[in-house]
Amino acid sequence: MMQHRSLRILSFPLHALIAVCAVAALCASLCITVPSAYAVTAAEKQAEAEEALANLNAMQETLDRLSAEYGEAIAAQEAAEQARDAAKARIDEISAEIDYLQECLGERAREMYRSGGVSFLDMVLGANSFEDFATSLDMANRINENDANMIAEQKALREEAEQQEAEYAAQAEVAAKKSAEAQEAEAQAMATVDEMQAIYDSLSEEAAQLLEEERKAQEAAEAARAAAVVAESAGEDYDAGSDSTAVAYGDGNDTVSRAYSCLGAPYVWGGVGPYGYDCSGLVSYCLTGEHTRLGTTYTFMGWTQVSDPQPGDIAVNWGHTGVYIGGGQMIHAADYGIGVIIGPVQSGMIIVRW
Repeated sequence: MMQHRSLRILSFPLHALIAVCAVAALCASLCITVPSAYAVTAAEKQAEAEEALANLNAMQETLDRLSAEYGEAIAAQEAAEQARDAAKARIDEISAEIDYLQECLGERAREMYRSGGVSFLDMVLGANSFEDFATSLDMANRINENDANMIAEQKALREEAEQQEAEYAAQAEVAAKKSAEAQEAEAQAMATVDEMQAIYDSLSEEAAQLLEEERKAQEAAEAARAAAVVAESAGEDYDAGSDSTAVAYGDGNDTVSRAYSCLGAPYVWGGVGPYGYDCSGLVSYCLTGEHTRLGTTYTFMGWTQVSDPQPGDIAVNWGHTGVYIGGGQMIHAADYGIGVIIGPVQSGMIIVRW
């Protein structure tokens, strides 16, 4: 019986045996390569997160630039509109003055027509004395001088009116141009925001988590540079860890208190609150307490740089800004998807005071 069973095993088809061995080998191979495949996937996710972070940072820089350009265009548009309106108001004033002078000159012309005018001979013959003659002559000269002055004034007003008309047209053109620039910046910003949202939406959960880790690592690197930024602004060696100037919410510093009250608010391009802010919109609100734009990073860069940074001062570079709260930290509308947070003063920033 044993011999028969052995013969049956030996008689198993060779091609079937080969197939079984091949399947076994394949299974073994798969078991060996699974960890390797997982490693590749992790690396791909990491690369995806790093690429997403780079793209988001680049887009945020674009948003910051567009925000500044938008704010400058709006400010220029408003200034041009004010100049245009001032020119229009002056044109209206000039028109009223010209109408008045025209009426006066018309009345003088009608008066002279009715009286026939006063000739030199009339004054001589009609004078009872030299004193009467001198008085009449002086009065006639004054009347003629007044007429001449009104005519000269009317001419000057008409020339000024022409200048104001030209100024009105020029300022109206500037206002329209700046309005178009602001609309273009806004359209570009909205397209950028949509693109950023698309990046967030396309990330897998794992890649999104890695993205946040990359961001935290980037923030840590920025924190390491923050002390040097403040030290450079203060003109002395600086240790953020020993800085005791950090201000807490509600301590009486209105600017800082308002900044703390905005923590967690979303980043909204062009936003000045209360439902969202961009970086300069947040600073504008914190400084004034009003949900209107005080300026842009370009505006803030023109303010006086301080050598003694204090909570409530403004940390700013050409692309970003925030409210300095001490300890090398600021409250700022960080970027899209993060919102208003506490973070380190960024490299390249200066500290200015309103």
